Amino acid sequence: PPSLLATEEEVKKFFNNYIERYHRMDIEGFLSLFSPKAIQNKKDGPEGIRKIYTDFFNQGKEVRYRIQDMKIEIYQNVVEVRAHYEIEQILKMGGKKKVWRGQIQWILGKENGVLKIISLDYQHQKTS
Repeated sequence: PPSLLATEEEVKKFFNNYIERYHRMDIEGFLSLFSPKAIQNKKDGPEGIRKIYTDFFNQGKEVRYRIQDMKIEIYQNVVEVRAHYEIEQILKMGGKKKVWRGQIQWILGKENGVLKIISLDYQHQKTS
């Protein structure tokens, strides 16, 4: 049988890195997880993605990212991951807490043997 793109272990390790870099608000480390041709929400390319996360990280003093109910489907050429997410952000200005939750889907591919995000789609409901 044809081999799959990645193991479940590799995918989980990828998301551990993703969450850890998100928590550190490490913009370069976080963006290195995206393919140079990545698309977010079917409209934003690499420059848009950089701007969205740079602005978001710059507004926050602290951020927490949780993924729940992760469903991983591994194919020959892509990995599809669906989950529920929750982001808590403590703002630099005023220390107010904001929370977003929703559904998220990542499509991962491999570039030079490394998993990268090819597309990321989410809908969030800001809850506070």
